[in-house]
Amino acid sequence: MQIGSTEGLPSPKSIKSVAATALRAVLVGRQGVADINDLVGVCHSLAVPYVRRRLTGESILRRTLNMDISDFAYDCVADLFAFAETGDFPHIHAYFAAYKHETMSDEEMLMHLRRLVFSQANQNLFRLYNEVDPSLGKIIRNIKLALQQFDSLVLTERFGEPCLAPAAGDYNLTARAFGPEELEHGLRRYLRGTENIPFMLGKLSLFLVDQNEFSRLVPLVVVAVAFRAVYMRHPEDEETAKIVEDKLDASYLSVIVGDVLQNMREKKGPLYSKKKRIRPDLLDIYFKVIEERLTRSYSGDGNEKGLRELLSEKLAGLTEKEYRASHRNQLEYLSRLTGDEVAKRLKER
Repeated sequence: MQIGSTEGLPSPKSIKSVAATALRAVLVGRQGVADINDLVGVCHSLAVPYVRRRLTGESILRRTLNMDISDFAYDCVADLFAFAETGDFPHIHAYFAAYKHETMSDEEMLMHLRRLVFSQANQNLFRLYNEVDPSLGKIIRNIKLALQQFDSLVLTERFGEPCLAPAAGDYNLTARAFGPEELEHGLRRYLRGTENIPFMLGKLSLFLVDQNEFSRLVPLVVVAVAFRAVYMRHPEDEETAKIVEDKLDASYLSVIVGDVLQNMREKKGPLYSKKKRIRPDLLDIYFKVIEERLTRSYSGDGNEKGLRELLSEKLAGLTEKEYRASHRNQLEYLSRLTGDEVAKRLKER
């Protein structure tokens, strides 16, 4: 039997013991081919119904998935079985390092494995969203970014799926779950469709707490679809989707740029002050120039300016010769480092 084959997969009654036995062998580094086969088979059997359930309710992914669900489920768990140079499985070891797996029961081992598989499946589904529906992927990223500075909602997981819920109060888990259309209908009583994401999250929190008909734990994807629907009547309208993207990006660019600049200042500041003998006040000016340059560049408002021009506005009388001799190398290097990091953050989850 080849590694990853589901031939001979255990029955549901014995899957706990098979999963636990294989996991224990992997975690102590004594796994054989049979253990790996068993573990891949169990992970795949967990991923298939989860992926099928997610795709059933998400037509965008279902229409664009160019493989059957079984193959996609294998893709979802493949990263868990990437070998390290030592022959270990780093993703599995890293996850279970947070738990005392030596004393876990078979049931607990399977429970944690299920969570790991669902989390891995969600990462692949999110990657698929970015590929087939970039505007929705961008909304999801912006929601995650906004939550870093938002305390009335929390990002949590249920069965491995990212969800939003009020920070305090009963999740009302026994009630039925929101669908995108139902959530959109409820939010339209609170929103006009011109608000930014932080404001929308605030109203979402208020709406979830005020109602009792539905569960207050809502999948992140459902929230993103509902938010986009509030902005536009036709989710596949490309022109409107572009407006939504621009509106959302403008809300958070300053947050990303500010965070990157602070990290860069802490990382490079002491080095530049000591080795290049740049005064702290001049270094502060450099970073203000870089911030303004990045903000103008990403806003696309047609008012972009070069680094020398922006620096001249802060250092009166700065000549071209002085800029080239005393400022250009350091400022352009810092600007390139910062710009690369901002671009990376904007592309991430």
